[in-house]
Amino acid sequence: MTAVDVAGFFQSVWADIANAEKAAGKISERWFDIAGCPLRVRFIGPALAEIVAPALSHLEVAPSTGDADLTLYCWDCESLGIKFPQAPVSIDAFTPRGEILGLNDARFHAAFETDGKLLSLMDTHLRQAVYCVSVAADVPRFARAEPIRVILSWFMRENARQLLHAGAVGTPDGGVLLLGPSGAGKSNTALGCLVSALSYASDDFCAVSADESPMVYSLYSTGKTHETDWERHSFLAQLAPNLDPDRLDKAIYFLNEAAPHKLISKFPLKAILFPRRSGETCELRPIPAVAALRFAAPNTSKLLPDAGAEVMRRLARLVRAVPCYELLLGSRPELIPGVICELLAKRDVGAL
Repeated sequence: MTAVDVAGFFQSVWADIANAEKAAGKISERWFDIAGCPLRVRFIGPALAEIVAPALSHLEVAPSTGDADLTLYCWDCESLGIKFPQAPVSIDAFTPRGEILGLNDARFHAAFETDGKLLSLMDTHLRQAVYCVSVAADVPRFARAEPIRVILSWFMRENARQLLHAGAVGTPDGGVLLLGPSGAGKSNTALGCLVSALSYASDDFCAVSADESPMVYSLYSTGKTHETDWERHSFLAQLAPNLDPDRLDKAIYFLNEAAPHKLISKFPLKAILFPRRSGETCELRPIPAVAALRFAAPNTSKLLPDAGAEVMRRLARLVRAVPCYELLLGSRPELIPGVICELLAKRDVGAL
């Protein structure tokens, strides 16, 4: 593979920041607390603020006079009349996960998504990142429900956190992660807990500190489910979902608007549950840490560009730190929140 001038490519994009700000004229700045780490977002022009901010709004904080752990610059090229950055590599360097071979190292991270029309960059030394799209209207619905996910995965890695493909529900005293592949029942389980005493942190992606006393952190206030699941959760139709016009993709719920009192930004992790559509009765079955790791690792690492061995290491620490269970969902979904509440009420969640 021909050597790539990584630093030169990043410097050219950083120069685009000045061009974008000059073209926009108006800059808006918002701050967010992401897993305890200050994120400053500079929206260059209004287009991406409407795409990025809503799902993160429950984590918005007052502007700080101190330094941010990361400053993110967001703009779309079409509205500003500037050229979309082109990767200095051939199409063969693009991987299915989105990263670009030759443009990622210990300092620099780069990923192109949405057929190369959405660019995420991060310079860990400068603590700066870029989220640039060719045309704002082309940002897909899933990216509005989980905005800047690639950048947040790098951001969390730099701050001893791990972004996980997981649901999360609990209380300030503690909660559970819901891990498993797409279709396992994570979203339905998490959203079903909205009518219980449990609070909602995630249905698909969250962050976790994988230390001796792990904490779970909410990233997005959104939830997603197919319209057919409204029969299981009749209250969802009352939450003014954002519907796919073609009725093919999942409905999106911006819960900070519809049910802000049910959101929780963080909680201590007490157990990890692996939902499985099985059985007549909702019940928990203990599983060993090695089996939990085998279930958990592929579903996160395959979705995160530039993710490597650190995902396995952090997940290995996590499954050793707390008990792990299969959650057999049974045929009566209304019973699931009670089973989770009963587990969390135990003094020793490792003893059923």
